[in-house]
Amino acid sequence: MHLRSSYRYAGVLGGLLRQRYQYSGFRQFRWYSRWRKETLPRGDGKNNSGRLDIPFEAHYKIRSHIEMLIQDYAKKPIPPITYQYLTQYKPPLQNNEQYMLSIQTVNLLLCYTCRQLQAIQNLPYIVVLNPNIELTNSLYLSTLETLLSVDYPYGLHHRDTMVSLLTNFLEEHQDTLTTLAAGFQEVMKFYDHEHVFRFLNLHLRNRISMKMLVTHHLGLLEQTDRFHQGITSNDIGVLYKDLKISSLVEQVGEFVNDLCSISYDRNVPVKIMEGHDVTFTCIPTSLEYVLTEVLKNSLRAHIEHSNSENLLTQKPVEVTIVRNDNELQIRIRDFGGGIPPAVEEKMFDYSYSTVAEKKNDTGAEAYILPGENVNNVSGMGFGLPMCKAYMEMFDGRLDIQSLWGWGTDVYIKLTGPSKEML
Repeated sequence: MHLRSSYRYAGVLGGLLRQRYQYSGFRQFRWYSRWRKETLPRGDGKNNSGRLDIPFEAHYKIRSHIEMLIQDYAKKPIPPITYQYLTQYKPPLQNNEQYMLSIQTVNLLLCYTCRQLQAIQNLPYIVVLNPNIELTNSLYLSTLETLLSVDYPYGLHHRDTMVSLLTNFLEEHQDTLTTLAAGFQEVMKFYDHEHVFRFLNLHLRNRISMKMLVTHHLGLLEQTDRFHQGITSNDIGVLYKDLKISSLVEQVGEFVNDLCSISYDRNVPVKIMEGHDVTFTCIPTSLEYVLTEVLKNSLRAHIEHSNSENLLTQKPVEVTIVRNDNELQIRIRDFGGGIPPAVEEKMFDYSYSTVAEKKNDTGAEAYILPGENVNNVSGMGFGLPMCKAYMEMFDGRLDIQSLWGWGTDVYIKLTGPSKEML
């Protein structure tokens, strides 16, 4: 579906926003939220006797309307995030542009939030009963309540309202995946692994899109403020124009070597063979995540296969950077022995990792996203699959060629926005 036609439902102000006022489920949800805040300051949902202060019939009606609202928004089509979407508005934003961007962002977040809630509700009852998974469900319900509590449509005119809304979203969802991962670890023996990974795959991809929408919106507002202060910027939201790729590679190499120092007490040099001066327009946080995952694997292979004869810790991992118009290619070559054939077949499977699971490992490292802290050098079973997802999000690719017994070449191919978009 074409981007412009896909956003008609978000661009027509009278449609969804008026519908949200008229929809009985929305009114019930607003009333229920107000009742909770006025009568339940602790947010526990009960009175002093431990019972709900609301008749069963009314409570059932409210829940039914909320579920109808969730199902309604979960079914709405969501166009993929593209460079065309990210560059439709450029800093400095005019007032009407900020307003239209707010409409798009809030509507998309509503749809994504309802999809996340519906996916959780569709899990088996024994899974949803898990405290950590129930906590995740409650967080998304809270997000839904916050999005619906905005004073439509006029609240979207206020910049501070949007900044507060989006900033709180990032803060509240910072640890969502850690909680969800802990919950699924506790219920894995009761639930089919394939279904778990399918759910997590969809959940993570939706979460990536949600965080990118929020970060992009906040970035545009911040860049607009800097413009009015006389400060120019190369950014367009999350996009950075003419990023020096070698500098990012060096930064990531230093970071991964810090992780190696903590885990192995050893370092491996990272050498840029070609492309020191190449610049490219891309999303730095996404590329940083991919580079981090690939270099983690390469440096770990050098360290774990190093001995007194090959001295692999002294042999650098080689990085070659090449640009051709709006296409960037990065080759990362290591000499760590390659990937065993049995492992190579599963390296893009979610949850698969060659790293032995630690007894005290919560599994949270497998779900790290760009901009979040990485506290372990290995054990990220979602690493390569998520790298592939990031690359494919903007028509890029991640290819791996391994020669067992020798080493591995990883090819990162990015497609950037056209010059007309910038």
